[in-house]
Amino acid sequence: MDTQDGLPQPFEVRLEASRPTEITPEYRAAQRFGRSQQQQRAHLISARNRRYLAQWVRRITKLASDRDPIRRRHDVLLHYRAAAVRTDLLEIAAMLERAHDAEPQCVTALHDLLAHIGDSPLYDSKIPFCELETTLDYIRSGL
Repeated sequence: MDTQDGLPQPFEVRLEASRPTEITPEYRAAQRFGRSQQQQRAHLISARNRRYLAQWVRRITKLASDRDPIRRRHDVLLHYRAAAVRTDLLEIAAMLERAHDAEPQCVTALHDLLAHIGDSPLYDSKIPFCELETTLDYIRSGL
């Protein structure tokens, strides 16, 4: 925009119309990683991320069957819970590798379950065991 003397304006002030009025967890995650929601969704359901999560699930099941108390003493994983749902976790890992149209919410729920983000029944003994089963059913339904 030019001024009356023909020189350009140094800058213009523009308000962001794309910023939501309420800060949601999705918006925070997108801002933290510098991704749009479409890019974040594509990353969640990408083949590389699904393979990574499947390997992580298999590592958890391997740790659950470890009987050496010295190796397990500093581990925060509740081994008895992971051992109780071992077959379900292995089934989810196989389904995750084969899924081409997985729901991003279910993939996020699996990541949160494994990464101890929030209240994870695999790591917190105060959370009832039935919530672990419910979470696994939800993840299985989205794959």
